[in-house]
Amino acid sequence: MRIATNIIVFHRIMLICAKTEGADMKLKMGSKRYTLVIIPDANSSVRRFEVPKLIPYIAGAGLMTLVSITLVLYVGHARNASVANKLQTQIVSRDAEYTSTVQEKNQTIEQLQNQVIQLSQQTAEMKAKIDDIRKQEDEIRTITGSGQVKISSADVAPAAGAMGGSSTQASNGEVQVLVEQTKSQLSDLDKSVDELKDSIADTKEKAIEAQQKLRITPNIWPVDSRTITSGFGLRQDPFTMRPSFHSGYDISAPRDTPVHVTADGVVTTTGSDSSHGNNIVVTHSKGLQTWYMHLNKMLVQKGDRVEKGQVIGLVGTTGRSTGYHLHYEVLKNGVSSDPKPYLP
Repeated sequence: MRIATNIIVFHRIMLICAKTEGADMKLKMGSKRYTLVIIPDANSSVRRFEVPKLIPYIAGAGLMTLVSITLVLYVGHARNASVANKLQTQIVSRDAEYTSTVQEKNQTIEQLQNQVIQLSQQTAEMKAKIDDIRKQEDEIRTITGSGQVKISSADVAPAAGAMGGSSTQASNGEVQVLVEQTKSQLSDLDKSVDELKDSIADTKEKAIEAQQKLRITPNIWPVDSRTITSGFGLRQDPFTMRPSFHSGYDISAPRDTPVHVTADGVVTTTGSDSSHGNNIVVTHSKGLQTWYMHLNKMLVQKGDRVEKGQVIGLVGTTGRSTGYHLHYEVLKNGVSSDPKPYLP
């Protein structure tokens, strides 16, 4: 009830103020003050206040100024918030781009590091292969009688297969060391390839010389048979039964067995007599000659060039012979030699 009474009283106060102001406006148009009357309730005394006429205008202007300032601050805050949001969006976007770029660069660096490791392994494998080639070259040089090539110690190349161990990220320093080692290995490999190229060319030349030497040196059996019925040196003569010197090998073979020349050469003599029967002499090189006797048939003529393994006649029993065989003789500077060193 008291609240309602106060509202009614306040209403009355406003009406009294309005009426008083109206009366004052009519009676005193030039007055510069307002009178404010406050009646708390029916039993309380009335209170009056005089307010200068400019105060409401000043209050209104202040309120308008406050509202304007508030609006300006609000608009500024909103604008700053929008700019801040844009900047935050740009920062997030740039951060994402930077993170993506860093990840891509890290992946690229890791790929390059793996490629360096693979290159280093391939370099070691290539060096090992070059050393293997040099070993084979040394074997060829040994066969041909040439000097051996000095082989550098090869790095152990990893073989393909199972692997394991703990995983530790390679540091940039370790990768840099591997790069420098690989550079050094590649430099050495380049020199090794050049040396190997020259060495192989020399080995090839030596091999050709050795091959040529083998072709002109008697070192194969003249017939397929390996049955020696009479060796080189002293023996009992099959006709006189007296001790005599035998200057070659008698190799037993069936009639018309092919007779092969044992080295490249030139036919210097073909003939027939009561002792040697049908016979052929072939001159080779370095004072070597081979002599084929008791042939049933001769297939070459004097002056013919013959190649190692070529058939020059057929086994027979012509001349001083007790049966089908080939008398094979090797002469060194015109002197009969033991054929054994010239047979495989």
